[in-house]
Amino acid sequence: MMNNIKKIRFLASILGAIMVLTAATAGANGFYIQEMTASGMAQAGATVAAGGNPSTQFTNAANLAYSKGFWIEAGLTTYIPVSYYQNPVTGQKTWADDSPQFVPSVFASYKVNDWLAVGIAEFTSFGLAINWPQDWEGNHKIISSSMQTFTINPNIAFGPFKGFSIALGFDAMYGNFQIQKALTLGLNPASATGLNLINLQGEAWGFGANIGLMYQPIDWVRIGVSYRTGIKIESDEGYADFDVSEPWAARFRDQRFGMEINLPHTVFMGIRFWPTKGLSLELDAQWIQWSVWDRLDFNLSEGIELGPDARQMTLSETSNYKDAWQVRLGGEYKFFNNHFAFRFGFLWDQNPATSQYLSPMLPDSERVMPSIGFGTEWYGFFVDIAYMPVFTLKRTVTWEDDMNDFPGTYQNITHDVTISLGYHFDVVGGKARIPVYGEEERAAEDSALVQDYADNTATTETPQPAPAGSEPLPANEE
Repeated sequence: MMNNIKKIRFLASILGAIMVLTAATAGANGFYIQEMTASGMAQAGATVAAGGNPSTQFTNAANLAYSKGFWIEAGLTTYIPVSYYQNPVTGQKTWADDSPQFVPSVFASYKVNDWLAVGIAEFTSFGLAINWPQDWEGNHKIISSSMQTFTINPNIAFGPFKGFSIALGFDAMYGNFQIQKALTLGLNPASATGLNLINLQGEAWGFGANIGLMYQPIDWVRIGVSYRTGIKIESDEGYADFDVSEPWAARFRDQRFGMEINLPHTVFMGIRFWPTKGLSLELDAQWIQWSVWDRLDFNLSEGIELGPDARQMTLSETSNYKDAWQVRLGGEYKFFNNHFAFRFGFLWDQNPATSQYLSPMLPDSERVMPSIGFGTEWYGFFVDIAYMPVFTLKRTVTWEDDMNDFPGTYQNITHDVTISLGYHFDVVGGKARIPVYGEEERAAEDSALVQDYADNTATTETPQPAPAGSEPLPANEE
């Protein structure tokens, strides 16, 4: 047991070091980030009931109960956004910056015994970054906006007991944000940068929890459901930097502000089938409480002078999002003695943004996302790659129909590419076993290790869990 504790502590220190090195790069075009590792993204994130590798603990930590031995997996997703705004009168298009953006993640798990598994993860689940030209027509709305987060998420899973398993986890999320926009100060002289600008930035920690459930009624069906609480990131140490021309300097003083960001509750549901040997299919639904993303208030410590006896003490950004659903379909086919895997999926993402408050800071719309991927594994080492084009459907808002004060058309396509690397080995009777993929050899080795374990332990009877493994076989093929 002491060796297990040392392994977990060592693993936590590795994850902490990676988190410190990579947190500054976390950010992606969009807001909800669901591309964690290649095996999951290739299946459009339909992994609520998948079991297997440790990255599935993001969608449902109860998946840990169906793992084996020790796993570690790291993923890096590259986002290449292609976005534009089109003026409704002139037809002119303004393109946002299309520089690649990178989001890392790390997952690990360890199956302590038949009924207990632990895992830890570092990932980015919420983030946005969009950059428009500084001199474009919408610079009073936004020039650049980014929110970077990373989450440390330890989990523990119990089971399966008669087919049931349960998992609990804790979320510690660090978040920082930056917003830059131009100030509309009439025809007064510009600042040294050419524009009168406001820069808002802040950072803070927030905390939440997650719970996961799984039920496997028969060998070839598994049902999962999980819940992640919303997280509030709150800080009184934000900083407002006004870069304005001299006539305005006395009114727009650099100062502190307080604010809070409310991130949504999330519910995952999924059912996975193994209709034939090597093939698994999953259908998932996901509900996201986007309605908490309604308004950002920046409460200034000194305020902006409006007159002899009046000050503006709050700056606000209104989004007024509404709750939304996602539907995911994914599949995986393993072949050549499990050395290779082909994966595929499709995701439909309901639009959460209302037309009245749609803006170039977050030009959201309905999204469709096909996905495809490939993986290979040899002697415990595995590498996966996946590609998902995110089609944010063209959306036009007007003053007449939507009362939107910045009418126009938005469209975005983001190319997501993820590569994952990892290693795992099974532990049977306290002995490490590098996976062998010839079926007869693997069965013989498992039988020998189990028998060796039985010969060296007490004969007390222990409860037998329901069949558990990263890839259960259909009942008619046992």
